[in-house]
Amino acid sequence: MGARSTTAIRILAPSLSAELGRDWARHWPRWFGPQRVVLPRAPEKEHLALVETALGRVVAKREVPEGWKRSLSALRARPLRSLAAFRAAAALLARGLETPEPLAVLETRGFGACEAVLVTRYVEGCGPWDFLQRGGGPERLAETLAHALARLHAAGFRHRDLKASNLLLREQESERLVLVWTDLEGLRHLGSIPPLFRARDLARLSMSFQSAQARAAGVRADDWPGLVNIYLRATLGRDPSPAELGRFLERTQRWAEGAIRRNLARGRPVL
Repeated sequence: MGARSTTAIRILAPSLSAELGRDWARHWPRWFGPQRVVLPRAPEKEHLALVETALGRVVAKREVPEGWKRSLSALRARPLRSLAAFRAAAALLARGLETPEPLAVLETRGFGACEAVLVTRYVEGCGPWDFLQRGGGPERLAETLAHALARLHAAGFRHRDLKASNLLLREQESERLVLVWTDLEGLRHLGSIPPLFRARDLARLSMSFQSAQARAAGVRADDWPGLVNIYLRATLGRDPSPAELGRFLERTQRWAEGAIRRNLARGRPVL
């Protein structure tokens, strides 16, 4: 960013020493240099790096605003997504929801520009379709996703970008399958989630269930209605009526079909 640019620690987890934060602030450009270690579950994403530190493995996510966003971010007129993601992760953990521990936000500023790096603890796991391809049962996947979504909404959070690549699954020693929330820029805490937003959140995930990757992993046409039925049962505390299930499915499908058409018209893949 130029000779005048400076890096500061914007947020540091209370458990970390200021010395470690300063060391990260000095050396983070190396993380994304020629020796960058790719994230195993997202090797194509150049803004992500896996880093060995004194704390163990961490994930560094680089944010470089472009265009008009760059100018506003440089003036602090537009919040950096990294800051929102750090705070969202802390809020999820405070409510007992699984997400990688946020460790730091490093901010580099120069004349008319800025960028940030979000550092989180590395969590082993795999995506939903990898889970199925490794022999995981579709019923177990549906139960895990549905109950995790119900817990998220019950805690007052909604997630506007619920696609498969933002969901990480890991098995605990008890053989319990756990959903870990990642890429939290689309997370918002509303306190109470109305039915329209619940359907909208699940509609985004239904797009992933209709993707080529999902079909290749063995997702069947009836897997999505089954997941929604489990979600409504967990949300309502009882089995949904056929009419309730039908209305919810129709609402999610209508939104998903419109979004898929828009993606295809713009040449964007359905993920």
